[in-house]
Amino acid sequence: MQSLESIPTWLSDYLDITLGAAQVLLSIIVILAVLLPTLYLSRGHSNIIPVIILFLVEGFLVAIGWFPFWFLIATVVIVAFMFSKLMTDLILGG
Repeated sequence: MQSLESIPTWLSDYLDITLGAAQVLLSIIVILAVLLPTLYLSRGHSNIIPVIILFLVEGFLVAIGWFPFWFLIATVVIVAFMFSKLMTDLILGG
């Protein structure tokens, strides 16, 4: 029985790719597997729910060592910029 931390090592050996590439590939698969149904179920409603789910999934992936921490920081910065534009437009009436 393999642990979650050893799955990227197995995949990198199986596909003959680097460990970092296997970790990012598995992370993207997990993020899409969780985020796409969330986006589908929340369409037409609040946009904050998929963002919260994305942060939770990325935090989990960072915790088990599959996802580089700086990807999570980059996602937070991008979302902060998106919501700052939204808030500026809301406050200034633009």
